[in-house]
Amino acid sequence: MPASALPTELVQIAYTVPDLEAACREWAERVGAGPFLIRSHLQVVATHNGEPAIYDHSAAFGQWGPLMLELVELHECSPAPLNEAFRHSAPNQVNHYAYFVEDLEASTAALEEQGFPLMMELISSSGMRVNFLDGRSTIGGLIEIYVGNEHLRAHYARVAELAQGWDGSDPVRYM
Repeated sequence: MPASALPTELVQIAYTVPDLEAACREWAERVGAGPFLIRSHLQVVATHNGEPAIYDHSAAFGQWGPLMLELVELHECSPAPLNEAFRHSAPNQVNHYAYFVEDLEASTAALEEQGFPLMMELISSSGMRVNFLDGRSTIGGLIEIYVGNEHLRAHYARVAELAQGWDGSDPVRYM
């Protein structure tokens, strides 16, 4: 049996939610995740099949045990195949799993070769490149991969540090 191209450094699980602040409060109350740092209308440059795409979303980042939990509120997402892929999950179902990789291009090519099609490429406001691949039929969600650079790892560390000793109060915070 060939080795799986799926990365092994799972660092985040994400859910699509209809109301970001309400979801943050609910996750904090029900499972103790948080506190959540919210970024509204993240600025990204997105492409789907090499063509410009729209991926307007707000995100909340909180700690949930050893992993980061991302809650995503979609505002606008197009073209239609991309919208369907990112809105595939009902509330409280996984939208995507995020992994750190060493080489974005090599990891993307290996995943595509194993039947995980590339859905979207994006560049964040900080210049970070991120790829989303379709893993819905295999692992029940999209696959988000990016290089775990110093800037990104610092963000993950900040979220984890906020959770240490957190008493559950003030679960919603804006970045």
